[in-house]
Amino acid sequence: MREERVTINLLNWLESNGWKIICYDFPQSGTGVLLHPNSEENRTTRNKGGIIPDILATRNSVALFFENKDRFLLSDFEKLKEIKTLGNFSNSLNTILSDFNVTSIYYGIGIPAIEKHIKKSMENINGIDFLVSTIVNGEVQINFDENKVLP
Repeated sequence: MREERVTINLLNWLESNGWKIICYDFPQSGTGVLLHPNSEENRTTRNKGGIIPDILATRNSVALFFENKDRFLLSDFEKLKEIKTLGNFSNSLNTILSDFNVTSIYYGIGIPAIEKHIKKSMENINGIDFLVSTIVNGEVQINFDENKVLP
């Protein structure tokens, strides 16, 4: 399953469960919202050090930050852990979410529901808040939800 299908399935699932989609991105589409790092030295180059969330959604003062992939990829787990623990994109995130009264942001991964990818992902959940998987027909499974924020 391609990353685009993972993202579409998750967008549909979130919306059907009352989440408002703030922004989303497909690989290489250029449709997402670029978040700039807080550090000023990276501001001189427009996109240097920036990240684009695959999905950013809100509901009831909670925001979800998704990185979606077509397989397990350790670097995405490490990236989310860094964003979450260091808060190095908090200024951009706060700006984007300023109209939504967000008090908590949770970070997670969306992947296809393929057992080997779920297994590897579950071995590396330290540092993320949730892991969800999906199959082609759109069904979504919550594999891990540390803070019980998902539907």
